[in-house]
Amino acid sequence: MKKIAIFFLMMGIFGCATFAQEYQEGIPWGNAYFKPSVEFLYTHSDNVFLRDESMGDLFDDNIWMIRPQIGIEFPFENSYVNLQVQYEYKDYEDYDLANHGTWFGTLDSQFKFSNGSVLNVSDHYVYGVQQTGQFDPDMETFWNATRFERNQAEVEYRIPVSNLNSLGFHVSHNMVNFKEDYDTGVIPFYSYVQKSGGVSWKYHYQPLASMIFEWEHTKSTPRDDDFFLSPIGLYTTEKEYSEDRFSFGWEGNAQRKLSGYAKIGWKRMSFDDHTVEGYDDFKGIIADAGLTYKFAEFTDINATLFRRANQSAFNVNNYYTATGADLRLHHQFNRHLFGTIGGKYQVNDYPEAILAEIPGYYYSGPTIFTPLAGQRRNDEITQLLAEVGYHFSSRVSLRFNYAYEDRDSNLEYFDYWNITRKPYSYNENRFILQVQMGW
Repeated sequence: MKKIAIFFLMMGIFGCATFAQEYQEGIPWGNAYFKPSVEFLYTHSDNVFLRDESMGDLFDDNIWMIRPQIGIEFPFENSYVNLQVQYEYKDYEDYDLANHGTWFGTLDSQFKFSNGSVLNVSDHYVYGVQQTGQFDPDMETFWNATRFERNQAEVEYRIPVSNLNSLGFHVSHNMVNFKEDYDTGVIPFYSYVQKSGGVSWKYHYQPLASMIFEWEHTKSTPRDDDFFLSPIGLYTTEKEYSEDRFSFGWEGNAQRKLSGYAKIGWKRMSFDDHTVEGYDDFKGIIADAGLTYKFAEFTDINATLFRRANQSAFNVNNYYTATGADLRLHHQFNRHLFGTIGGKYQVNDYPEAILAEIPGYYYSGPTIFTPLAGQRRNDEITQLLAEVGYHFSSRVSLRFNYAYEDRDSNLEYFDYWNITRKPYSYNENRFILQVQMGW
């Protein structure tokens, strides 16, 4: 039945190509544009659960997903409001996934006023399952099958103060919640609420380029999860903190070939004491750069460099740092055929050694912490990717992807039979066939 549904979906995608080509900006709907789309993905993974061979047999499986989406754009007087709703259905051929559906909702809007000021309002909502990057952006967590809810709203107002300078203010609210669904019996992270506010100053030294200074303050508060379902420890999950971030950098276009942003700064995360006093706050340099260089009309390279500090849910660690680089080369061979190759290298580093028992609180969490006690975690993550695609029209494309990921963690132990076990290492080969149609 699934294969029949997939067949008719693909036939519908190709059959709608001519209709999609007729309306380049979307389907007119009064003063708005209606933008439907659909995406189909078929994936083979040779290591679905992302575990090392030392931890048992690897499980390979086939995965398929369908993502229908509806979008509406309301353009008016140099301003706009975009609304998008997407549903993702995901299933495995052999593995019995408890929750198949994910909902995404996005609001993106911009309002320009006669005095030159600009108001941006956005909201991003996810009711998901396996999208670990939504609640842990730098890959401390790499597997999840428990439902979660996330909503991030942000408002920014920017006003010119002179011909070359502008002042901006922003506030945001980010919520992650694991409380509503315990179908799998495991919480991969802890629920939290983050409230942020900040100020930025831009010096527009060229029409398309600016120097920028930013300050942001964030207060992060954990929610009341059921700790006994958590793999991160019975008494170590509440990690409330205040954060201040200062950064200086550049954004825009330079010499017609280089575009993007580059920022460097300083950040402090001050954590409230939890369970045992004395665990480290983060104080240090951060950096973030995303640059695109256009070699020729049909060839460009994208480079991302970063050093970030994130809250941690691993044992007694308050935070972990993620330092790395991502490089991708894209080439358009002709109007239809295109390709991408690239790779990423990242190091996640933790300040604290693992505790199996916390004085006065007995047991700190999963039994895996007992043989790992005294080790300080460090993960090296390598990713390689290659993609070739074909545009049948401006609204219909076919892509084939290969992705390789290797996580080499230093955490290991010897079991009763003196066999080396590596519970936080893995490698995976993934092949993906992707069909897209729409706006």
